[in-house]
Amino acid sequence: MPLYVQIGTQFATVMGGAVIVGLVGTAYSSGWSTLTYGLLTMLGFIPFLFMAKWLRNSEFETMPDIITKIYGRHPVLSVLVILSTLIVPFGWMITQLVGFGKIFSTITGVDAPLMVAAFAVISLAFVLPAGMTSVAWTDFIFGCAMAVGAVVAFFMAMDMGDGFQTIMSNTPSEISDFPSGLAGVGMGTILFWIFGVMPGNLTNQQLYQRIYSADNSRNATISIGVTAVLFALATFWSSTIGLTVRSLNPSLDNAENATGWFLTQTPDWFLIMFAVFIVATIMSTLSSAVQSVVVTITKDIYTNYVNPDIEEKKLISVSRIVSVAVLALAVSMAIFFPQALGWIVASFAYSVSALLVPILGGFILRDKNILDHRAGIASIVMGIGGSGIAHFLGADIYVIYGLAASLVGLAIVAAFNKAKERQHEIRKSDSRAYRNS
Repeated sequence: MPLYVQIGTQFATVMGGAVIVGLVGTAYSSGWSTLTYGLLTMLGFIPFLFMAKWLRNSEFETMPDIITKIYGRHPVLSVLVILSTLIVPFGWMITQLVGFGKIFSTITGVDAPLMVAAFAVISLAFVLPAGMTSVAWTDFIFGCAMAVGAVVAFFMAMDMGDGFQTIMSNTPSEISDFPSGLAGVGMGTILFWIFGVMPGNLTNQQLYQRIYSADNSRNATISIGVTAVLFALATFWSSTIGLTVRSLNPSLDNAENATGWFLTQTPDWFLIMFAVFIVATIMSTLSSAVQSVVVTITKDIYTNYVNPDIEEKKLISVSRIVSVAVLALAVSMAIFFPQALGWIVASFAYSVSALLVPILGGFILRDKNILDHRAGIASIVMGIGGSGIAHFLGADIYVIYGLAASLVGLAIVAAFNKAKERQHEIRKSDSRAYRNS
């Protein structure tokens, strides 16, 4: 993909229901904390700047390809990585469906579950024709629509709220003052974002796929940097929209209904235009998530373990069936658990617990000859186990326990392998000395 498409599809991927529904809701209740979320996410892109060249030039296709390259091929490790890889894109699928349902049920009065199901059917048209190709180019087109829609919405919100100063004066100072409002959501939540959300994109296969598909490694690196800045700007937009709604209507029952309420107060022409912006934003992220889940299931599970000799044409048919199946499951989850930002945060937390240490640790130690499949397995299992146990016991920042356990698992096996390698070198040295004598 050329650079402009690369940037467009990456930006469209990280946008979506979390930004226009979940983070607007966070701004409504906690003010500039939404910008804190964006800045932390932007910082989380930094390791990609160092890894992009290696990732692009390695000709990877999915996340398990990275782990296999570093730790070697092993069925147990492959299954663990595949399951861990599916966490984020599947959570993102549900988030987009929840976001669409909440906004358009408020606008139209139609029940949210019906809107979710209808949108899921429509979205299949964007991912079924040509997989990553159709997703990337529609992302680019939708990204342009997002930029236009966001700018117009920003000035519309400023006009409705009688200007920035009036909006700030009509909202509680603890969330609207700057910079103190950056911590309006509370330090406990911010710590969770630091350990769970900030590194979350490093375990997001959707972004890796876009690095793989860049036309060269230089453009892969540039696109990551530009996307990070654009996402921070997008969360500034979410902050202003959320604070505007808070100043106009401080008594909403559900903060995540802020975007929908905002639209009902605008002229018809703007409502229609912004509805197109919303569809573009959510559709691009949903189609990216569906494509990411499907390619993992079809390539890393079906092709590798079920039907290795399948022809490409037949595999495309299988991928379309899988697309329908996973989207149907996501619709069910979105209807029964309708929390937009909650799905994003939880999926990032568990994905980070499982994959962050194996990816970053593996990248750093990849040439040291101390990593094998046992190190990868230990790190993933202990990461998931640490987070799961801490979450079950009621820990608020459970992802920290998962990361610590994952690091311990990797370190123990790596140290064992290093000691074993040292003993092997000593035996070889003694053998040479014996022969020489």
